[in-house]
Amino acid sequence: MTLSLRKKIIFLNLFLLILATVSASLFISYQLQRYYQAREFERLHSQAVTFQFLLSQDFWNQYSRRENYQILSGLADTANLRLTLIDSAGTVIFDSRVRMDSLEFVENHLYRPEIQMALREGIGRDIRVSTTVNLPLFYVAVRRNPDLNIARPFQNTAFIRTAMDLVAMHRALRDIRHRIYWGSAVAILLISAIAYLASRRLADPITRLAQVAREVKEGNLNARFHPITHDEIGELARLLNQMLAKLREDLKKMRKLQTMRSQFLGNVSHELRTPIFALQGFLETLLHQNIDDPQQRRRFLEKAYQVSVRLDNLLSDLIDISRIESGEMKMSFRYFDVHEWLEKMCQEWQTKAGERGIRLHFTPPFEPKSGMTVLGDTERLNQVMTNLIDNAIKYNVPGGQVEVGYRPVADGVEIFVRDTGQGIPKEHVSRIFERFYRVDKQRSRDIGGTGLGLAIVKHIVEAHGSQIRVKSQPGEGSEFSFALKIKPAASSS
Repeated sequence: MTLSLRKKIIFLNLFLLILATVSASLFISYQLQRYYQAREFERLHSQAVTFQFLLSQDFWNQYSRRENYQILSGLADTANLRLTLIDSAGTVIFDSRVRMDSLEFVENHLYRPEIQMALREGIGRDIRVSTTVNLPLFYVAVRRNPDLNIARPFQNTAFIRTAMDLVAMHRALRDIRHRIYWGSAVAILLISAIAYLASRRLADPITRLAQVAREVKEGNLNARFHPITHDEIGELARLLNQMLAKLREDLKKMRKLQTMRSQFLGNVSHELRTPIFALQGFLETLLHQNIDDPQQRRRFLEKAYQVSVRLDNLLSDLIDISRIESGEMKMSFRYFDVHEWLEKMCQEWQTKAGERGIRLHFTPPFEPKSGMTVLGDTERLNQVMTNLIDNAIKYNVPGGQVEVGYRPVADGVEIFVRDTGQGIPKEHVSRIFERFYRVDKQRSRDIGGTGLGLAIVKHIVEAHGSQIRVKSQPGEGSEFSFALKIKPAASSS
Protein backbone atom coordinates (compact mmCIF):
# COMPACT_ATOMS: atom_id res chain seq x y z
CA MET A 1 0.00 0.00 0.00
CA THR A 2 1.38 3.39 -1.01
CA LEU A 3 1.39 5.96 1.78
CA SER A 4 0.28 9.50 1.02
CA LEU A 5 2.63 12.40 1.62
CA ARG A 6 0.52 13.53 4.57
CA LYS A 7 0.78 10.12 6.27
CA LYS A 8 4.51 9.98 5.59
CA ILE A 9 4.97 13.38 7.23
CA ILE A 10 2.82 12.36 10.23
CA PHE A 11 4.60 9.03 10.71
CA LEU A 12 7.99 10.66 10.34
CA ASN A 13 7.13 13.32 12.92
CA LEU A 14 5.75 10.69 15.30
CA PHE A 15 8.82 8.52 14.90
CA LEU A 16 11.17 11.44 15.52
CA LEU A 17 9.06 12.64 18.44
CA ILE A 18 8.92 9.22 20.11
CA LEU A 19 12.63 8.70 19.50
CA ALA A 20 13.44 12.12 20.98
CA THR A 21 11.06 11.60 23.93
CA VAL A 22 12.36 8.15 24.81
CA SER A 23 15.96 9.30 24.47
CA ALA A 24 15.29 12.36 26.62
CA SER A 25 13.47 10.26 29.21
CA LEU A 26 16.27 7.75 29.47
CA PHE A 27 18.85 10.51 29.64
CA ILE A 28 16.93 12.38 32.34
CA SER A 29 16.42 9.17 34.35
CA TYR A 30 20.11 8.39 34.12
CA GLN A 31 21.07 11.90 35.17
CA LEU A 32 18.57 11.86 38.05
CA GLN A 33 19.96 8.56 39.27
CA ARG A 34 23.49 9.94 39.13
CA TYR A 35 22.34 13.07 40.94
CA TYR A 36 20.65 11.08 43.73
CA GLN A 37 23.64 8.79 44.11
CA ALA A 38 26.03 11.76 44.29
CA ARG A 39 23.81 13.48 46.83
CA GLU A 40 23.47 10.34 48.98
CA PHE A 41 27.19 9.71 48.76
CA GLU A 42 27.88 13.18 50.15
CA ARG A 43 25.31 12.64 52.91
CA LEU A 44 26.65 9.23 53.90
CA HIS A 45 30.22 10.50 53.84
CA SER A 46 29.25 13.44 56.03
CA GLN A 47 27.45 11.12 58.47
CA ALA A 48 30.45 8.79 58.63
CA VAL A 49 32.73 11.74 59.50
CA THR A 50 30.19 12.94 62.09
CA PHE A 51 30.02 9.49 63.75
CA GLN A 52 33.79 9.31 63.79
CA PHE A 53 33.83 12.57 65.71
CA LEU A 54 31.14 11.33 68.13
CA LEU A 55 33.13 8.18 68.81
CA SER A 56 36.04 10.30 69.99
CA GLN A 57 34.01 11.83 72.84
CA ASP A 58 34.66 10.75 76.49
CA PHE A 59 31.03 10.30 77.54
CA TRP A 60 31.04 6.83 76.05
CA ASN A 61 33.28 5.69 78.86
CA GLN A 62 30.59 6.14 81.50
CA TYR A 63 28.21 3.59 80.00
CA SER A 64 28.29 -0.15 79.72
CA ARG A 65 29.03 -1.84 76.41
CA ARG A 66 25.37 -2.76 75.94
CA GLU A 67 24.21 0.76 76.74
CA ASN A 68 26.71 2.21 74.28
CA TYR A 69 25.50 -0.25 71.65
CA GLN A 70 21.88 0.84 72.18
CA ILE A 71 22.72 4.57 72.16
CA LEU A 72 24.76 4.28 68.96
CA SER A 73 22.05 2.18 67.26
CA GLY A 74 19.44 4.80 68.20
CA LEU A 75 21.58 7.58 66.72
CA ALA A 76 21.96 5.62 63.46
CA ASP A 77 18.21 4.95 63.28
CA THR A 78 17.51 8.62 63.95
CA ALA A 79 19.78 9.51 61.00
CA ASN A 80 17.87 6.92 58.92
CA LEU A 81 20.94 4.94 58.00
CA ARG A 82 22.87 1.81 58.88
CA LEU A 83 26.11 2.27 60.82
CA THR A 84 28.85 -0.36 60.90
CA LEU A 85 32.18 -0.24 62.77
CA ILE A 86 34.90 -2.57 61.53
CA ASP A 87 38.36 -3.23 62.98
CA SER A 88 41.55 -3.51 60.98
CA ALA A 89 41.14 -7.28 60.60
CA GLY A 90 37.70 -6.90 59.04
CA THR A 91 35.75 -8.01 62.12
CA VAL A 92 32.45 -6.19 62.66
CA ILE A 93 32.45 -4.69 66.15
CA PHE A 94 29.19 -2.79 65.73
CA ASP A 95 26.23 -2.84 63.33
CA SER A 96 23.09 -0.83 63.96
CA ARG A 97 21.01 -3.39 62.06
CA VAL A 98 22.46 -6.44 63.96
CA ARG A 99 21.84 -7.33 67.59
CA MET A 100 24.94 -7.20 69.78
CA ASP A 101 24.74 -10.87 70.71
CA SER A 102 24.60 -11.79 66.98
CA LEU A 103 27.77 -9.96 65.93
CA GLU A 104 29.83 -13.11 66.20
CA PHE A 105 27.84 -14.62 63.36
CA VAL A 106 28.49 -11.71 60.96
CA GLU A 107 31.09 -12.63 58.35
CA ASN A 108 34.36 -10.82 57.98
CA HIS A 109 34.07 -7.49 56.08
CA LEU A 110 37.70 -6.89 55.22
CA TYR A 111 37.23 -7.74 51.57
CA ARG A 112 34.08 -5.76 51.04
CA PRO A 113 34.66 -3.45 48.01
CA GLU A 114 34.05 -0.25 49.95
CA ILE A 115 36.45 -1.37 52.73
CA GLN A 116 39.18 -2.24 50.25
CA MET A 117 38.70 1.11 48.54
CA ALA A 118 38.82 2.98 51.87
CA LEU A 119 41.96 1.02 52.77
CA ARG A 120 43.62 2.33 49.59
CA GLU A 121 42.13 5.82 49.24
CA GLY A 122 40.76 6.72 52.65
CA ILE A 123 37.15 6.58 51.46
CA GLY A 124 35.25 3.89 49.59
CA ARG A 125 31.79 3.33 48.09
CA ASP A 126 29.71 0.51 46.63
CA ILE A 127 26.12 -0.40 45.73
CA ARG A 128 24.93 -3.98 46.21
CA VAL A 129 22.45 -6.24 47.98
CA SER A 130 23.55 -6.80 51.58
CA THR A 131 24.05 -10.46 52.51
CA THR A 132 23.45 -9.50 56.14
CA VAL A 133 20.10 -7.68 55.89
CA ASN A 134 19.17 -8.82 52.34
CA LEU A 135 18.42 -5.29 51.02
CA PRO A 136 19.94 -3.18 48.20
CA LEU A 137 22.23 -0.74 50.00
CA PHE A 138 24.49 2.14 49.16
CA TYR A 139 27.70 1.86 51.22
CA VAL A 140 30.24 4.56 52.10
CA ALA A 141 33.26 3.57 54.23
CA VAL A 142 35.76 6.00 55.81
CA ARG A 143 39.14 4.97 57.14
CA ARG A 144 39.63 6.11 60.76
CA ASN A 145 41.43 9.39 61.21
CA PRO A 146 44.59 8.59 63.20
CA ASP A 147 44.54 12.05 64.77
CA LEU A 148 41.28 11.31 66.59
CA ASN A 149 41.33 9.27 69.80
CA ILE A 150 38.35 6.93 69.69
CA ALA A 151 36.67 6.27 73.05
CA ARG A 152 37.63 3.11 74.83
CA PRO A 153 34.45 1.09 73.98
CA PHE A 154 35.15 1.59 70.24
CA GLN A 155 38.91 2.02 70.25
CA ASN A 156 39.49 -0.94 67.89
CA THR A 157 37.51 0.78 65.14
CA ALA A 158 39.52 1.05 61.89
CA PHE A 159 36.65 1.80 59.46
CA ILE A 160 33.38 3.67 59.94
CA ARG A 161 30.81 2.58 57.34
CA THR A 162 27.44 4.17 56.74
CA ALA A 163 24.78 2.75 54.43
CA MET A 164 21.24 3.44 53.33
CA ASP A 165 18.77 1.21 51.58
CA LEU A 166 17.97 2.15 47.96
CA VAL A 167 14.31 1.18 48.06
CA ALA A 168 13.21 4.74 48.80
CA MET A 169 15.52 6.19 46.16
CA HIS A 170 14.33 3.66 43.59
CA ARG A 171 10.73 4.45 44.49
CA ALA A 172 11.35 8.17 44.07
CA LEU A 173 13.10 7.63 40.74
CA ARG A 174 10.30 5.38 39.59
CA ASP A 175 7.73 8.05 40.45
CA ILE A 176 9.74 10.66 38.53
CA ARG A 177 10.07 8.34 35.54
CA HIS A 178 6.32 7.72 35.52
CA ARG A 179 5.69 11.46 35.53
CA ILE A 180 8.17 11.92 32.69
CA TYR A 181 6.53 9.14 30.68
CA TRP A 182 3.02 10.48 31.25
CA GLY A 183 4.15 13.97 30.38
CA SER A 184 5.86 12.63 27.27
CA ALA A 185 2.70 10.77 26.28
CA VAL A 186 0.65 13.96 26.61
CA ALA A 187 3.29 15.86 24.65
CA ILE A 188 3.22 13.18 21.94
CA LEU A 189 -0.55 13.46 21.66
CA LEU A 190 -0.44 17.25 21.47
CA ILE A 191 2.42 17.36 19.01
CA SER A 192 0.79 14.60 16.95
CA ALA A 193 -2.33 16.74 16.61
CA ILE A 194 -0.22 19.74 15.67
CA ALA A 195 1.80 17.59 13.22
CA TYR A 196 -1.43 16.34 11.64
CA LEU A 197 -2.70 19.88 11.12
CA ALA A 198 0.69 21.08 9.88
CA SER A 199 1.07 18.11 7.52
CA ARG A 200 -2.41 18.73 6.17
CA ARG A 201 -1.56 22.38 5.58
CA LEU A 202 1.67 21.33 3.89
CA ALA A 203 0.30 18.42 1.88
CA ASP A 204 -2.91 20.05 0.61
CA PRO A 205 -1.12 22.40 -1.83
CA ILE A 206 0.96 19.50 -3.12
CA THR A 207 -2.19 17.40 -3.52
CA ARG A 208 -3.77 20.19 -5.53
CA LEU A 209 -0.66 20.44 -7.68
CA ALA A 210 -0.89 16.70 -8.31
CA GLN A 211 -4.58 17.01 -9.29
CA VAL A 212 -3.77 19.75 -11.81
CA ALA A 213 -0.84 17.70 -13.10
CA ARG A 214 -3.23 14.77 -13.70
CA GLU A 215 -5.53 17.09 -15.64
CA VAL A 216 -2.59 18.21 -17.77
CA LYS A 217 -1.59 14.58 -18.29
CA GLU A 218 -5.11 13.83 -19.49
CA GLY A 219 -4.80 16.58 -22.09
CA ASN A 220 -6.27 19.63 -20.39
CA LEU A 221 -3.57 22.15 -21.25
CA ASN A 222 -5.78 25.00 -20.09
CA ALA A 223 -5.42 23.86 -16.47
CA ARG A 224 -3.51 26.16 -14.16
CA PHE A 225 -1.52 25.63 -10.99
CA HIS A 226 -2.72 28.06 -8.30
CA PRO A 227 0.12 29.31 -6.04
CA ILE A 228 -1.92 29.42 -2.82
CA THR A 229 1.19 29.70 -0.61
CA HIS A 230 4.18 32.02 -0.62
CA ASP A 231 6.84 29.42 0.07
CA GLU A 232 8.73 26.92 -2.10
CA ILE A 233 5.46 25.17 -3.04
CA GLY A 234 4.04 28.45 -4.30
CA GLU A 235 7.24 29.03 -6.26
CA LEU A 236 6.90 25.51 -7.68
CA ALA A 237 3.33 26.31 -8.79
CA ARG A 238 4.53 29.46 -10.54
CA LEU A 239 7.33 27.56 -12.26
CA LEU A 240 4.89 24.85 -13.35
CA ASN A 241 2.58 27.52 -14.77
CA GLN A 242 5.49 28.94 -16.73
CA MET A 243 6.39 25.46 -17.98
CA LEU A 244 2.75 24.83 -18.91
CA ALA A 245 2.56 28.14 -20.78
CA LYS A 246 5.75 27.23 -22.63
CA LEU A 247 4.29 23.79 -23.35
CA ARG A 248 1.16 25.40 -24.79
CA GLU A 249 3.32 27.67 -26.93
CA ASP A 250 5.47 24.74 -28.03
CA LEU A 251 2.35 22.76 -28.83
CA LYS A 252 1.04 25.63 -30.94
CA LYS A 253 4.38 25.81 -32.70
CA MET A 254 4.38 22.05 -33.16
CA ARG A 255 0.89 22.12 -34.64
CA LYS A 256 1.91 25.01 -36.85
CA LEU A 257 5.01 23.09 -37.92
CA GLN A 258 2.84 20.04 -38.57
CA THR A 259 0.55 22.15 -40.71
CA MET A 260 3.53 23.68 -42.48
CA ARG A 261 5.06 20.23 -42.96
CA SER A 262 1.81 18.91 -44.42
CA GLN A 263 1.57 21.94 -46.67
CA PHE A 264 5.22 21.58 -47.57
CA LEU A 265 4.80 17.93 -48.49
CA GLY A 266 1.70 18.80 -50.51
CA ASN A 267 3.54 21.63 -52.24
CA VAL A 268 6.57 19.45 -52.92
CA SER A 269 4.45 16.69 -54.40
CA HIS A 270 2.59 19.25 -56.51
CA GLU A 271 5.78 21.00 -57.62
CA LEU A 272 7.41 17.70 -58.51
CA ARG A 273 4.34 16.27 -60.18
CA THR A 274 4.06 19.13 -62.71
CA PRO A 275 7.59 18.85 -64.23
CA ILE A 276 7.53 15.05 -64.02
CA PHE A 277 4.23 14.87 -65.91
CA ALA A 278 5.53 17.37 -68.46
CA LEU A 279 8.74 15.42 -68.89
CA GLN A 280 6.79 12.20 -69.15
CA GLY A 281 4.56 13.76 -71.81
CA PHE A 282 7.49 14.94 -73.92
CA LEU A 283 9.20 11.58 -73.72
CA GLU A 284 6.00 9.65 -74.51
CA THR A 285 5.47 11.88 -77.54
CA LEU A 286 8.99 11.15 -78.77
CA LEU A 287 8.62 7.40 -78.11
CA HIS A 288 5.14 6.70 -79.44
CA GLN A 289 4.63 9.22 -82.23
CA ASN A 290 6.42 9.26 -85.52
CA ILE A 291 7.98 12.69 -85.68
CA ASP A 292 9.96 12.94 -88.88
CA ASP A 293 10.77 16.64 -88.62
CA PRO A 294 14.21 16.95 -86.94
CA GLN A 295 13.45 20.48 -85.76
CA GLN A 296 10.25 19.38 -84.07
CA ARG A 297 12.04 16.49 -82.38
CA ARG A 298 14.69 18.96 -81.21
CA ARG A 299 12.03 21.27 -79.80
CA PHE A 300 10.57 18.38 -77.78
CA LEU A 301 14.05 17.43 -76.54
CA GLU A 302 14.83 21.02 -75.61
CA LYS A 303 11.56 21.27 -73.68
CA ALA A 304 12.31 17.97 -71.94
CA TYR A 305 15.78 19.25 -71.11
CA GLN A 306 14.40 22.51 -69.72
CA VAL A 307 11.96 20.57 -67.56
CA SER A 308 14.78 18.33 -66.30
CA VAL A 309 16.85 21.42 -65.48
CA ARG A 310 13.92 22.90 -63.58
CA LEU A 311 13.46 19.58 -61.77
CA ASP A 312 17.15 19.51 -60.89
CA ASN A 313 16.95 23.09 -59.59
CA LEU A 314 13.90 22.22 -57.54
CA LEU A 315 15.57 19.20 -55.96
CA SER A 316 18.73 21.22 -55.27
CA ASP A 317 16.70 23.94 -53.55
CA LEU A 318 14.76 21.33 -51.56
CA ILE A 319 18.00 19.77 -50.38
CA ASP A 320 19.43 23.18 -49.46
CA ILE A 321 16.40 24.37 -47.49
CA SER A 322 16.14 21.01 -45.76
CA ARG A 323 19.80 21.20 -44.72
CA ILE A 324 19.40 24.79 -43.54
CA GLU A 325 16.29 24.14 -41.44
CA SER A 326 17.70 20.95 -39.92
CA GLY A 327 20.96 22.69 -39.01
CA GLU A 328 23.08 20.41 -41.21
CA MET A 329 24.27 23.30 -43.37
CA LYS A 330 27.15 24.83 -41.41
CA MET A 331 28.36 28.35 -42.07
CA SER A 332 32.03 29.14 -42.54
CA PHE A 333 32.51 32.81 -41.70
CA ARG A 334 35.51 34.83 -42.78
CA TYR A 335 36.30 38.42 -43.69
CA PHE A 336 36.27 39.44 -47.35
CA ASP A 337 36.20 42.57 -49.51
CA VAL A 338 32.57 43.35 -50.32
CA HIS A 339 33.49 45.58 -53.29
CA GLU A 340 35.52 42.92 -55.10
CA TRP A 341 32.93 40.25 -54.31
CA LEU A 342 29.95 42.20 -55.69
CA GLU A 343 31.89 43.40 -58.71
CA LYS A 344 32.75 39.80 -59.58
CA MET A 345 29.12 38.71 -59.11
CA CYS A 346 27.93 41.41 -61.53
CA GLN A 347 30.50 40.41 -64.13
CA GLU A 348 29.33 36.78 -63.94
CA TRP A 349 25.68 37.80 -64.50
CA GLN A 350 26.25 40.26 -67.35
CA THR A 351 25.80 37.61 -70.06
CA LYS A 352 22.46 36.32 -68.74
CA ALA A 353 21.20 39.87 -68.21
CA GLY A 354 22.18 40.77 -71.76
CA GLU A 355 20.41 37.71 -73.16
CA ARG A 356 17.17 38.97 -71.60
CA GLY A 357 17.74 42.57 -72.66
CA ILE A 358 18.39 43.75 -69.11
CA ARG A 359 21.15 46.21 -68.19
CA LEU A 360 22.99 45.16 -65.04
CA HIS A 361 24.96 47.86 -63.18
CA PHE A 362 27.33 47.69 -60.25
CA THR A 363 26.86 50.88 -58.24
CA PRO A 364 29.31 51.18 -55.33
CA PRO A 365 29.25 54.24 -53.06
CA PHE A 366 31.41 57.27 -53.77
CA GLU A 367 34.38 55.84 -51.91
CA PRO A 368 37.72 54.25 -52.84
CA LYS A 369 37.40 51.15 -55.02
CA SER A 370 38.93 48.91 -52.36
CA GLY A 371 35.52 48.83 -50.63
CA MET A 372 34.96 47.51 -47.14
CA THR A 373 35.79 44.25 -45.37
CA VAL A 374 32.76 42.31 -44.05
CA LEU A 375 32.18 39.01 -42.25
CA GLY A 376 30.26 36.18 -43.89
CA ASP A 377 30.18 32.82 -45.64
CA THR A 378 30.93 33.77 -49.26
CA GLU A 379 29.66 30.45 -50.63
CA ARG A 380 26.23 30.89 -49.00
CA LEU A 381 26.15 34.61 -49.76
CA ASN A 382 26.83 33.76 -53.42
CA GLN A 383 23.65 31.67 -53.23
CA VAL A 384 21.78 34.68 -51.80
CA MET A 385 23.00 37.05 -54.51
CA THR A 386 22.37 34.46 -57.24
CA ASN A 387 18.72 34.20 -56.22
CA LEU A 388 18.25 37.97 -55.85
CA ILE A 389 19.97 38.91 -59.13
CA ASP A 390 18.32 36.05 -61.03
CA ASN A 391 14.87 37.15 -59.78
CA ALA A 392 15.63 40.79 -60.60
CA ILE A 393 16.47 39.79 -64.17
CA LYS A 394 13.68 37.25 -64.69
CA TYR A 395 10.87 39.38 -63.27
CA ASN A 396 11.98 42.60 -64.94
CA VAL A 397 10.37 44.38 -67.86
CA PRO A 398 11.93 44.37 -71.36
CA GLY A 399 14.77 46.88 -71.47
CA GLY A 400 14.76 47.17 -67.69
CA GLN A 401 17.68 47.73 -65.35
CA VAL A 402 19.16 45.96 -62.36
CA GLU A 403 21.45 47.69 -59.87
CA VAL A 404 23.70 45.82 -57.45
CA GLY A 405 25.55 47.83 -54.83
CA TYR A 406 26.38 48.46 -51.21
CA ARG A 407 26.31 51.36 -48.79
CA PRO A 408 27.75 51.93 -45.32
CA VAL A 409 25.34 51.71 -42.38
CA ALA A 410 25.80 51.72 -38.62
CA ASP A 411 28.33 48.99 -37.70
CA GLY A 412 28.11 47.36 -41.11
CA VAL A 413 27.48 47.42 -44.83
CA GLU A 414 24.08 47.14 -46.48
CA ILE A 415 24.01 45.19 -49.76
CA PHE A 416 21.12 45.77 -52.16
CA VAL A 417 19.68 44.50 -55.45
CA ARG A 418 17.33 46.96 -57.13
CA ASP A 419 15.29 46.37 -60.31
CA THR A 420 12.86 48.30 -62.52
CA GLY A 421 10.45 45.37 -62.84
CA GLN A 422 6.75 45.11 -62.29
CA GLY A 423 7.02 45.27 -58.49
CA ILE A 424 5.21 43.30 -55.81
CA PRO A 425 1.69 44.11 -54.59
CA LYS A 426 1.60 45.14 -50.93
CA GLU A 427 -0.54 42.19 -49.85
CA HIS A 428 2.11 39.75 -51.11
CA VAL A 429 5.23 41.39 -49.65
CA SER A 430 4.94 39.73 -46.22
CA ARG A 431 4.61 36.24 -47.75
CA ILE A 432 7.15 36.14 -50.57
CA PHE A 433 9.73 34.42 -48.32
CA GLU A 434 7.42 31.47 -47.61
CA ARG A 435 8.28 28.20 -49.32
CA PHE A 436 6.57 27.74 -52.71
CA TYR A 437 4.80 31.08 -52.42
CA ARG A 438 4.50 32.84 -55.77
CA VAL A 439 2.96 36.19 -56.61
CA ASP A 440 2.25 35.08 -60.20
CA LYS A 441 2.24 31.29 -60.11
CA GLN A 442 1.92 30.67 -63.82
CA ARG A 443 4.58 33.20 -64.86
CA SER A 444 6.95 31.91 -62.16
CA ARG A 445 6.69 28.34 -63.46
CA ASP A 446 7.01 29.48 -67.06
CA ILE A 447 10.34 31.16 -66.35
CA GLY A 448 11.61 28.23 -64.28
CA GLY A 449 11.19 29.42 -60.69
CA THR A 450 11.15 26.77 -57.94
CA GLY A 451 9.37 28.86 -55.30
CA LEU A 452 12.14 28.18 -52.78
CA GLY A 453 14.75 30.76 -53.71
CA LEU A 454 13.63 33.57 -51.41
CA ALA A 455 13.02 31.13 -48.51
CA ILE A 456 16.66 30.02 -48.88
CA VAL A 457 17.75 33.68 -49.04
CA LYS A 458 15.87 34.46 -45.80
CA HIS A 459 17.44 31.52 -43.90
CA ILE A 460 21.00 32.30 -45.02
CA VAL A 461 20.70 36.02 -44.26
CA GLU A 462 19.28 35.29 -40.81
CA ALA A 463 22.15 32.86 -40.18
CA HIS A 464 24.41 35.91 -40.68
CA GLY A 465 22.58 37.76 -37.91
CA SER A 466 20.73 40.01 -40.34
CA GLN A 467 17.30 40.36 -41.96
CA ILE A 468 16.25 40.59 -45.58
CA ARG A 469 14.29 43.78 -46.31
CA VAL A 470 11.99 44.52 -49.23
CA LYS A 471 10.88 47.83 -50.74
CA SER A 472 8.51 47.51 -53.65
CA GLN A 473 5.92 49.47 -55.56
CA PRO A 474 3.77 47.86 -58.27
CA GLY A 475 4.90 49.14 -61.67
CA GLU A 476 8.06 50.77 -60.26
CA GLY A 477 10.25 47.84 -59.26
CA SER A 478 11.66 46.31 -56.07
CA GLU A 479 14.72 46.54 -53.83
CA PHE A 480 15.98 43.66 -51.68
CA SER A 481 18.66 44.46 -49.09
CA PHE A 482 20.47 42.98 -46.10
CA ALA A 483 23.36 44.05 -43.87
CA LEU A 484 26.67 42.36 -43.02
CA LYS A 485 28.94 43.15 -40.09
CA ILE A 486 32.02 45.16 -40.94
CA LYS A 487 35.47 44.20 -39.73
CA PRO A 488 36.32 46.34 -36.69
CA ALA A 489 39.19 48.77 -37.17
CA ALA A 490 42.44 47.75 -35.49
CA SER A 491 43.00 49.77 -32.32
CA SER A 492 46.07 51.96 -32.37
CA SER A 493 48.41 51.77 -29.40
